[in-house]
Formats: sequence, C-alpha cells, structure tokens
Amino acid sequence: MSVATWSGSLLAWVRELSALKERLSPVFRRHELKETGCAFLGGLLCGIERKTGWLMAEAAGLESVCSIV
Repeated sequence: MSVATWSGSLLAWVRELSALKERLSPVFRRHELKETGCAFLGGLLCGIERKTGWLMAEAAGLESVCSIV
C-alpha cells in the first residue's frame, strides 16, 4: 500500500468518524455531554490495546478520567 493510499484511507476514516459523531450529537442535550460522549467514542475506537477509562481519557487528550464519565 502506498503512502498516498494510506493517507487517503485515514482521511476517509476521520470524515466518517466525524459524520458519526454528528449523527449522534442530538442524543446529548448538553454541550458538555456531547463533548465527553464523542471523546468516549473516540477512545473506544482508538488503537490503544487496553480500553481503561484512564487510558482512553489520556488518548483523548483529557486531563482526567472524570472528564469522560
């Protein structure tokens, strides 16, 4: 697989993930809940081996696990 093909696939993945988050956003009535819900979804789909709250919060760039609960 060439770098151009791989980067194109990555961009498509990012666009699809953003579209999914937008489709789910009406479920979260408050802005804070939308942000943490999207961060949690991103944590579930990220490439970390273990899906603990701490590791997912760190992968999302959050300061603490309390930010995603």
